[in-house]
Amino acid sequence: MLKQLASSLFLLAALAGCGQAEDADISISVIGGIARAADPNTQVLDAPAAVMTGALMQGLVQFDAQGQIEPALAERWIVTDDGLSYIFRLRRAKWSDGTEVTAAQVAKTLRASLSPQSRNALKPMFGPVTEILAMTDTVLEVRLSEPHGNLLKLLAQPEMAVLRKGRGTGPYRIYRPLPHSVVLRPILPDTAEDMDEDALQRMERRVRGEEAAMAVARFAAGDADLVLGGTFNSYPLALASEVNPREIRRDAVPGLLGLVPARADGPIADRDVRRALAMAINRTAFVQRYAVPGWRATESMLPSPIGTFIQAVPDWATLDRPARLDRARRLIGTSAITLRVALPDGPGGRLLFAQLAADWRQIGVRAVHVGRNEAVDLRLIDAVAPVSVATWYLGRFRCPGLPLCSQTVTSTLSIMRRAKPEERPRLIAEADQSLADDQLYIPIATPLRWSLVAQRLLGFAENGVAIHPLNRLERAKN
Repeated sequence: MLKQLASSLFLLAALAGCGQAEDADISISVIGGIARAADPNTQVLDAPAAVMTGALMQGLVQFDAQGQIEPALAERWIVTDDGLSYIFRLRRAKWSDGTEVTAAQVAKTLRASLSPQSRNALKPMFGPVTEILAMTDTVLEVRLSEPHGNLLKLLAQPEMAVLRKGRGTGPYRIYRPLPHSVVLRPILPDTAEDMDEDALQRMERRVRGEEAAMAVARFAAGDADLVLGGTFNSYPLALASEVNPREIRRDAVPGLLGLVPARADGPIADRDVRRALAMAINRTAFVQRYAVPGWRATESMLPSPIGTFIQAVPDWATLDRPARLDRARRLIGTSAITLRVALPDGPGGRLLFAQLAADWRQIGVRAVHVGRNEAVDLRLIDAVAPVSVATWYLGRFRCPGLPLCSQTVTSTLSIMRRAKPEERPRLIAEADQSLADDQLYIPIATPLRWSLVAQRLLGFAENGVAIHPLNRLERAKN
């Protein structure tokens, strides 16, 4: 299959190099849909939307190249000794229409992100936030019911970008829209207005969203300096290309890569069927196909270590593979079971389906690969955890939500809001064990996130959040 991919990439590379006039200094391809900013309160951001939203609409704070927190709209902040108040002082900034940014406007947009009407993906993680207040035109306070050690990391995510009437505050602005891409220029202080045109062009970023095969081919042809948004589904394309292995960069991120039931009836509603499917998967064989250093298979939902409790492990985890298959066959019995599995349309999705189909065939289950919009029994979750806390993982299975959600998890998360801090590890461990026992999540591996990076981009760094700000791609000059 890799030879066929390599041949296709060669043809795409020839196409990628055609008609590329007016390139910006750094050309970036992001795997996914059209590269345009979006309102994270109304839709889930795909990779191109996250990159563009982060470029045009910064938050109070942001991630640097290494994934550490640095100032953005807020030039500095303090946390009270009890951890119940974060006070941010805003820098002088303007919206893209030229009007001044005020703390009242920022507070309003943050409150909108956490409102009942918001569909922001991070909203459930802000439970301890009780008030967001503008104290003066430049001072903003976030009040909490209890300390929230991950607040800044959440505020730095593109989902928490500050926007007003669809406008942001940078660090970039749209300079020139093109048919299939957009050229960005940085928003500079008034003192830099006299900068010459050549210097401004050197600061430009040209961003396009496109399919993985074209993005990889464009990079291989030298027509892109950076490819972002790579997942397990597109990684075989990078391997099949003639890219220098040193230019393939991987972010070691926490999160979920596994299967969940897509319906509440049929064979997948049977706990024994789900357990049989989970124990039959040869995860190690699948991960080894990729030969990615550090990428690992997993049989549990929560990463280890996390928190102060013992990670739940399914009772079949101690069995060797023949014993797992034997138990799985007994759970399935003599029933003829066919399951429709929705996986991404790409080389990684096909590799995963081939592994699942072969493994499940050994226990008498037939798998059918179907599209995302077709009737389906199982679908894939491939998500990076914004912060490595147990409640993010558990919250994915809260009711209402997935077709087969967990009432135990729902009750536990509700109780935790009123429980004492010392009681929470036990509650989390019980909910985690309940999910493992019911096998409402069938784990496969940790998420795989990768980029292609030209060697001249010395400021790029792998990090644990898989977010790479466009204004940190070049090493700062002394």
